[in-house]
Amino acid sequence: MGKQYLPEHGGRTLSVLCALTAGLLGSACSSSSPGTTDPPTPTGCLEANLAPGQHLVFDGSAAVDCVVLPAAAPGVEYEVVATSMARGLGFQDMELRLGPVEAASSIPVAATTTAASGPVSGSAPRLLPSMQSGSMSDETLAAWRTAQSAFDLRLRQLETPLLPQIRQRAAAATGALFEVPAVGDTLDFGFSCINQTDFPNAPEDVRGVVRNVSSRAVVVEDVLAEGAFSQAEYADIAANFDDPVYDTDVTYFGEPGDIDANGRVILLYSAGVNRMSDSYDEGFIAGFTCPLDLGFVGGNDAEMFYLMVPDPNGDLTPGAGDGIEKDAVLRFTDNTVAHEFQHMINAQTGNGGAQDIWINEGLSHLAEEVVGHALNGVGPGQDLGPDDLLNTAEQQDVFRKWYLNNWFNLAQYLNSPADTAALLVATDPLDFNTFRMRGSAWMFLRYALDRTEESTAGEAARTRALIQTNFSNSRDAVSDVFGIDFDILATDWAGMLTTEDRPGVAAGPDLLLPSYRMREIYESPVGALITPPNGGYPLETVSRGLGSTAVLDAELFTATGLYLTLSASQSAGATRIELVNGSGNELDAAIEPRLVIVRTN
Repeated sequence: MGKQYLPEHGGRTLSVLCALTAGLLGSACSSSSPGTTDPPTPTGCLEANLAPGQHLVFDGSAAVDCVVLPAAAPGVEYEVVATSMARGLGFQDMELRLGPVEAASSIPVAATTTAASGPVSGSAPRLLPSMQSGSMSDETLAAWRTAQSAFDLRLRQLETPLLPQIRQRAAAATGALFEVPAVGDTLDFGFSCINQTDFPNAPEDVRGVVRNVSSRAVVVEDVLAEGAFSQAEYADIAANFDDPVYDTDVTYFGEPGDIDANGRVILLYSAGVNRMSDSYDEGFIAGFTCPLDLGFVGGNDAEMFYLMVPDPNGDLTPGAGDGIEKDAVLRFTDNTVAHEFQHMINAQTGNGGAQDIWINEGLSHLAEEVVGHALNGVGPGQDLGPDDLLNTAEQQDVFRKWYLNNWFNLAQYLNSPADTAALLVATDPLDFNTFRMRGSAWMFLRYALDRTEESTAGEAARTRALIQTNFSNSRDAVSDVFGIDFDILATDWAGMLTTEDRPGVAAGPDLLLPSYRMREIYESPVGALITPPNGGYPLETVSRGLGSTAVLDAELFTATGLYLTLSASQSAGATRIELVNGSGNELDAAIEPRLVIVRTN
């Protein structure tokens, strides 16, 4: 038995169980339009008779044997997304075969074959030009993420086996405050999580001076970086951490622990972070939080962040080219603190599947976005476009700091969705910088929240529940917290990526993203910065004619998709779509194939 979603009025969907056999499919699920002269639906096929804006989703453990699109007048168009919900890491090999209904039940392998997707050996993501002027080159300003994401992954891998002890230590904190540091105090720290073999130019210890104490932050300056910021600038840094970073992250992810009993988080600005860039071919580390600090030998027994300092001459940061000015440091470190703070909260208070690295990273990228929302005074479901995010100089600054990374990462995924290990693992095996995996994880969470919540309070409660769920598997955690099976969410998400914000397309609510006008953002002037050189929506589909014969090779990671546009430039007969293996036979059930068909015109 396979689950199938049939169109209702207005594009809404209704779940119906249909056996993938000729008799039951033909009688229970198939329909024909009055007045058409289509030949009978072939044995084992289901006819997808859709009005514009309606869609069908076929899922289940059995292969999608055969779907028939009826005869089409000129201008009729469909978007077809094939995906897999396989549990294992690796490519799921399948073929999507097209042919006229009159053809034999199996399309000859000799038919035109197009490699629709597959591995991109050694290809590197394109770098993001900067929206920010200054002494640093565009390429260098973008390349920081290369080192940052690689080191972030190392920290998550270090953290994973320590999580039970981290949670125990956080839960055991008394809540009674010890003496809070005062401005001018000198504090000594170990430079935790850094080994001298991999980072020979990083310090082992740091002595710092407290420059500001706010309600939530203790801001400390490395004595070797004296004068990195002015006292007024340190006061602004502390105030920015208090609100919006602390307030927003705590609202969405929960209260952090307080193992040092000072009621605050330490922000240590150290030249040692700059020197870590020596160990990378390109890019630099903007900052990090070390899991060893949360209660282990070699740590500082404190909730704290290590952050880079300005380096206008490039003396401290080999990976930064001509140097890093103050405004660039604040852009990187503010964003990094919001991102890493989620990891800290998750490590100290998390309880289940949200610890899986792909979803943990997705939540941290969500943290960046929602801090931007707080600064812009916007919330979920507001259909934000360029006029909402880029209309003023202040909005552009907010976009650079809090949104740009996510839209860049998502563009990398949309450029090559089929060969990305999305929603599955810690790192994309074919993208060593993990940009594509991060972009897909963020957008999946944004879609799931949009589908289930309409307010900031509602989606914040949902993300806190995701961190607290008792389900250890990330898929089960998502299904439990969102109340929708993970496979359904992921399949609909894949379909949404091709229909959202399409002019003239009134897709059902399951294929919409209420928070953004995605295409307008990519097609706006900022699009050229996200997807150089000319911008535009990054997802490119394979195009074929209705009634044509073709075999499309699809090698798909879990939850990624082969995207196909079928259209009629002239009248076309009925078209059969099949998902099969390379021999033309039924797919292995472990592949768990899915097929989304949307009539867009």
